Amino acid sequence: MYLEHVQIRNFMGINQLSLALDQSTALIGENAWGKTSLFRALWRLLGQGACCYQFVEDDFYRNEQGEAVDELQIVLSYREHRPGISQHSARLARLAPAWMAHKDHYHRIHYRARARREAKGVVSSHDFLDAGGVPLALEQPSALVHQLIEMNPVFRLRDSRGAPQDLPIVSLNGDYEQLLTRLSEQLAEEDELSRDDIKAGLDAVRQLFEHYFTPQGATSRAPRRARDIAVHPVTLSQLGRLNDWQPLGEESGLSLALSALARTILQARGGRPIEPGARPLLLIEDPESRLHPTMLAATWGILERFPGQKLVTTNSGDLLSAFPLHHLRRLVRTEHQTRCLRIGNERYSAEDMRRIAFHVRINRPMSLFARYWLLVEGETEIWLLSELARICGYVLPAEGIRIIEFAQCGHSPLIKVARDFGIGWHLLTDGDEAGQKYAQGVRSMLRGERESDHLTVLPRSDIEHYLFYNGLEQIFRQEAQINDKHTPPTRIIERALSRRSKPGMALAVVEAIELQGPQRVPAELRRMFARVVAIARRQR
Repeated sequence: MYLEHVQIRNFMGINQLSLALDQSTALIGENAWGKTSLFRALWRLLGQGACCYQFVEDDFYRNEQGEAVDELQIVLSYREHRPGISQHSARLARLAPAWMAHKDHYHRIHYRARARREAKGVVSSHDFLDAGGVPLALEQPSALVHQLIEMNPVFRLRDSRGAPQDLPIVSLNGDYEQLLTRLSEQLAEEDELSRDDIKAGLDAVRQLFEHYFTPQGATSRAPRRARDIAVHPVTLSQLGRLNDWQPLGEESGLSLALSALARTILQARGGRPIEPGARPLLLIEDPESRLHPTMLAATWGILERFPGQKLVTTNSGDLLSAFPLHHLRRLVRTEHQTRCLRIGNERYSAEDMRRIAFHVRINRPMSLFARYWLLVEGETEIWLLSELARICGYVLPAEGIRIIEFAQCGHSPLIKVARDFGIGWHLLTDGDEAGQKYAQGVRSMLRGERESDHLTVLPRSDIEHYLFYNGLEQIFRQEAQINDKHTPPTRIIERALSRRSKPGMALAVVEAIELQGPQRVPAELRRMFARVVAIARRQR
């Protein structure tokens, strides 16, 4: 069984949230958008080994006026891995009163924790629901909650440097505890590790994994097919089995990652006895925060082999690319709820997925963290727009706006991904024949939206002619070294570009505009900047 769905109402920083989980789920979202509150909810209900958690005053959501609500509720829904297995497994049968059949032939457990603020204090309750959300009449629901926690414990993995060093570490015997404690001290001091220390860490993590988790351990993977590669372009899972890893010396990044992981998991477990065969849920918070990208790849390669369920928050584009596309979740906080967005509403062809894999997930993975995509045809626009926006008083990265060149990818796959993940988008194109085709393609994808919110077509054949006819003729003449009045504009522009290149000419234009002030930025571009910034700011 695994945690399939989380529903939260009025807990800490979350007003409303409905979140579907996979075996591995990557969660992205800006600060104060609910990621920490979600982790705290799971940790408090399932991570401390006690039954049952008693809510306190600080757990209640507060509105914009700082007033706490009177009720909160958290519902955790678990699903069996195969239809009907809960009816035949002796282990899962321990939760038999809570298993509910659903129309899709899977059985689920719906565990509800709720609390109410009353005059005498906070009153908490824990129960189970049927498929329709009606409470089950059970004699001892708390015993089932305790059993659920033991079978599905939560481990919370965070950067431990700077944390108290007296956290309880319980290993399988005293020797390993002593070795791992010494290793922990050295890791905390960031000293070099000796071969013996690395071996101690390796042995500790091997024993920990073998004792608790290899009964359901990672199985051999099927060969990757073309569509698998498009959906999951980066994989770090081929580092081998734990039993094949050997200490490679003091400078081994893999060995260091294993050693640190051993310490972190044992600390996360604390003094709790976890039964053999437990299906843990790892909450992994921003693993890139203190790791070099190479070390992050090695560490995630280890964690990816971990057979339990994983929920990861990250601000790393490289790590995000190591997740299948359908395992990504983007949180967006609105006035009344925290929305959870994922792939699934749009239809993607195999060619769409290949283009997304290359142009977004491999080449521009950080673009998925943006609030807004400004889609442009080529390199010239990328050089120009960021600087022209700055001259107009907008810092696009600080507004969450990412400029993306779409010509090689095509605009359709990018717009589909943006829609699915709740990322705003606007396409800027030239007025030539190709640009008109792009514009028509955008118009065909609009769903009752205003065209001006998503499309700007320049009233000239290309960006250079547009700038030339919008008060910047002199800079083109200067760069082309042509001053007579009889040379056609196209010839002047071609000569300037041949002398400076398109990007070089773009920078020359920026220099000229900056000397004259924002009023020199062409009107269509000023209006576009104002529009996209206003829309991007709505996600705050």
